[in-house]
Amino acid sequence: MSITTPIIAVHYAEIALKGKNRSMFLRKLKNNMDHALIGLPVEKINHIESRILVTLHPEADVDEAVTRLKRVFGIQWLSAATPIDCDDVGDDLSGLVKLAIDIVKKDIGDAKTFRVTAKRSDKNFHKTSLEIEQHVGGEIHEVIQVPAKMKDPDYTLNILVLKEKVLLFSNKIRCFGGLPVGSSGKLMSLLSGGIDSPVASWMMMKRGCTCEFVHFHTGRSIAESSVEKIEKITMVLAQYSPRPLRVRMVPVYPYEVRAIGNVEDKYDMLLFRRFIFKTASRLAWRRNCHALVSGDSVGQVASQTLPNLKAIAPDIQLPVLRPLIGMDKLDITDLSRKTGLFETSILPYRDCCSIRSPRPELNARPEDLMKFSDKIELEDAVTEAIKTSVVLKIGPKGRITE
Repeated sequence: MSITTPIIAVHYAEIALKGKNRSMFLRKLKNNMDHALIGLPVEKINHIESRILVTLHPEADVDEAVTRLKRVFGIQWLSAATPIDCDDVGDDLSGLVKLAIDIVKKDIGDAKTFRVTAKRSDKNFHKTSLEIEQHVGGEIHEVIQVPAKMKDPDYTLNILVLKEKVLLFSNKIRCFGGLPVGSSGKLMSLLSGGIDSPVASWMMMKRGCTCEFVHFHTGRSIAESSVEKIEKITMVLAQYSPRPLRVRMVPVYPYEVRAIGNVEDKYDMLLFRRFIFKTASRLAWRRNCHALVSGDSVGQVASQTLPNLKAIAPDIQLPVLRPLIGMDKLDITDLSRKTGLFETSILPYRDCCSIRSPRPELNARPEDLMKFSDKIELEDAVTEAIKTSVVLKIGPKGRITE
């Protein structure tokens, strides 16, 4: 069904539980909604009685507005609603009934049962919620001759009474919830070409974090590495961000030229991961990030045993966040599909980890990796890799040139 109404009612959940700093979260949410709707004719966005109402120009593409707002973290659900001024409702609810019948006739389709659910934000309204439900529901039944059902009906008409308007809507669209991006600090996220790390980044963005990204590629330049897939993954993530995303493209050859012939095969993967964590950590300090983000999941691959996770980065001073740590591959893949990342994440790509030794040590010790780090002068490899890296800014439609 095409949505033609000019008001979108936005409901938030977790933000409502905040205390004295709730206004900061609401300000972030409203700003992020403003950014999401850039290019659409928005008349105003008002915070009214624990809800945010987006009033669009009558000719606006409401379907497009709904699609964009669904990706704004902090929104629990939203609905395209039809408004009626309280002055037009009528003492006998006749104006409300007429509008309700028009909406139900248009939307009910083949539904065999229906109900009316009313909620009053304005407790001074001259009818109670139950009285509204009974009266409007009875009038609708007289016209459409569809039986009412209070539990699990096929169709529900929602009526929300505010101080100045009454909103009617039949479709509550569930969104991702969480906290607005930008409300929880900044992170440096390790982004690979697989399924896991983009989902890990998405999960931290849902917690209100601003993510910067670092990707390690196999060539001496991004032209040699064909990083189009990484850009496409970042474009999907950028749909959930109010600002373009910053991706640092780092070559791995400074590590490889030092490791060849000097690192045992069973330690190659683990020392390489130590290299990327050390590089990401140094970049995070430079960019004032508060933590690193990794797509690790315990036991998913041999390098992600608990001893190995401990051994890889014992001297990293920043927290390393692993939001997927207790999830299995099916859980992660399901979330990748829901977020729109999956189709891009499974495209072919020569990822750095895929060319490492396939049989890493399962119980590495920190002192073993530290010994090899000193042997190949890992800190120098990190310095060289950063010097030869490049930064890309990527929005939902692709790379942004400055």
